Amino acid sequence: MKHIKHIVSYSLVLLSFMTLQSQNQDRQLKKADKKFKNLAYVDAVKIYEEVISNGFEDANIYSKLGNAYYFNANYDEAGKWYEKLFALEPEQENIYNFRYGQCLKSEEKYELSDKYLRTYYRALGHKYVNSSLYLEDIEKASGYYTVKKATVNSKYSDYPGFLSGEDLYVISAENGAKKTDWNGEPTSDVFHTNGSNFLVDLKGKVNTPYNEGSLAITKDGSTMYFTRNDFQNLKLGRDKHKIVRLKIYRASRQGDSWGDIVELPFNSSEYSVGHPALSSDDSILYFVSDNDENSKGGTDIYKVDIFEDGTYGTPINMEHFNTPEDELFPFVDVNDTFYFASNGHSNLGGLDIFASKIDQEDRHYTEIYNVGRPVNSTFDDFAFVFDFQTNKGYFASNRPNTSSDDIFAFDKKACLVSVEGVVREQKTGTLIPHAFVSLLDEHNKVIQTTTSEASGRYTFDDVNCEDVRFVRAEKKDYVANELSFVPKNGMVFNEIALDRRIWTIIEDSDLADLLRPIYFDLDKSNIRNDEKVELEKIATILINNPNIVVAIESHTDSRASDTYNLELSKRRAYATRTYLFERGVPRRQIESAIGYGESQLINKCSNGVPCKEEEHSENRRSRFIVVKN
Repeated sequence: MKHIKHIVSYSLVLLSFMTLQSQNQDRQLKKADKKFKNLAYVDAVKIYEEVISNGFEDANIYSKLGNAYYFNANYDEAGKWYEKLFALEPEQENIYNFRYGQCLKSEEKYELSDKYLRTYYRALGHKYVNSSLYLEDIEKASGYYTVKKATVNSKYSDYPGFLSGEDLYVISAENGAKKTDWNGEPTSDVFHTNGSNFLVDLKGKVNTPYNEGSLAITKDGSTMYFTRNDFQNLKLGRDKHKIVRLKIYRASRQGDSWGDIVELPFNSSEYSVGHPALSSDDSILYFVSDNDENSKGGTDIYKVDIFEDGTYGTPINMEHFNTPEDELFPFVDVNDTFYFASNGHSNLGGLDIFASKIDQEDRHYTEIYNVGRPVNSTFDDFAFVFDFQTNKGYFASNRPNTSSDDIFAFDKKACLVSVEGVVREQKTGTLIPHAFVSLLDEHNKVIQTTTSEASGRYTFDDVNCEDVRFVRAEKKDYVANELSFVPKNGMVFNEIALDRRIWTIIEDSDLADLLRPIYFDLDKSNIRNDEKVELEKIATILINNPNIVVAIESHTDSRASDTYNLELSKRRAYATRTYLFERGVPRRQIESAIGYGESQLINKCSNGVPCKEEEHSENRRSRFIVVKN
């Protein structure tokens, strides 16, 4: 009986204690939620973890702990809480599939990561590429850089803001005046190094008690675009949730300092705008924003024209680069190669650095590729800046053995490729001796030439990888053929097959019937790289048959107005003719270049008729009508 009394007494005391504990816990959680809402993640985490340490299990707390660590790029810790979240409640908002999948990559658990990321992208209606495929591509792109930690790092977060020759501008919290609730570090300022190993204060009015970030300086050194918290004229701006956003400001050089600070017109206190970069001719400003209008999600990269009078055009979303997640830190080198950081493209983990080359003819960016290891890692890698003349640059990373975010220096290795192969006859496989073989760059200009040996073999030694994209073989009585390839250090082998044909060419026939028409992209008049191979064949026929004279006829599909399509078809005809002239076809062999718009469709796809894209594309073509033989 005494024993039972003690048990009852203990139960009453425990019940009373739990009631008090619950009330205190509610107060703590409300305090933590308020700090979390205000992005004060460091303080929020302390409270949440204290509550959890008392044996309390709650999906909401797990998600917020995961998010707090995730937003501070601590993927190992974030992954632990997301794992608990999914164990407690497997059905979560779709965004958690993405975040947990990214955290798993930091531990190189790629197969498990595939499970969550595949769920995420399929819910958005997007295709997902398995890690077994994209990791292979990343490894092929790896090894082109040597990397070492820079000597300018502080104990806080540092990253490169801009590179001009040897003058590196650094974003650092080294002398920060205020503590940032987000990560507990001081606010960041802009410094520069002047080629030294020391951070030098930036003179002028750029730095404030609040955060300054990445920047871009015009080629003449007179104008700086830089990122700053919404702070101007001693006034701090906030959005409707009382959160301080980012804006881009412009500064003018005044002797050896910077002043005359002006806010750019497309900023807003309701969303962030930052990370400025300039095109090679300073006519385009690139930047990052989380503006929901026209956004693909997360933060997107935008561009805006800078006019000669100092005004700006309308910002345009660069959809080619953007994903449902985050694209950040754009940078453009002197050749207009575009670099940026992203966690939405196929990556090793965290933010990876990606690049895309520009087609100098149509000024459109081509395929996006991951720059590979060792620049990229399973952690955040970002803020890539590069001097093309020296092949040196910098980036930032929070990979292991860093203080927070540290700056790394890199040298880009010279890539030399040997291109070897044989020339064969298409049908019989017979080796073709003395064929004329050429290496071409991405603009189809000849770099080197050689002649295949008696064995049909050809060799080009130690060619710069940056220079070469195609290999072409041609010989009289054969149709020229051209292959594209991705150059890499070492040797590339290409076997080129040539088709021997006996041409039966009569007046009013179409040379394209012997091969195929030349096709165009929607609303474009430039010659596509894959169509240049076919045009080379047309050029070969004309050059080898100097009596043939042709008329070029170009066409469009039915979309857009009749008047617009007529002008578009004329541009296609002129582009086709110009290309043939550049390849050596005498002007006397092309009688005319005429555009017919949409007046000669070859299928049912006229105005208002629903058609697949493949059907429309059949009408976007150039033909070569023989008018004299």
